Amino acid sequence: MKDKLKDSSEATENVDRKIEAVVEQYKYKTPSLEVKKKLEGFYLQNEELKNLHNEITKTIDQVEQISEYSLGHKEKLQFVPKDKQTENQSLKH
Repeated sequence: MKDKLKDSSEATENVDRKIEAVVEQYKYKTPSLEVKKKLEGFYLQNEELKNLHNEITKTIDQVEQISEYSLGHKEKLQFVPKDKQTENQSLKH
């Protein structure tokens, strides 16, 4: 999951660089319709990548929360043999 997050970050950065390059190239001249469509495609791709990145981040956060919850309740879920249970109870009293 974290690899996908890294990949989506890199993909977003690549699209950002492409957008910057096109914008810089046509900074002082009027771009053709083809260039405008290409730029629009980059913006859409960038938006999709950002949404994917956010979705992956959200999923990772949820998995980490579930893991923390599970680890916090691990003791309650562990099997304790009968003789250990009586031993633990006698130590508590």
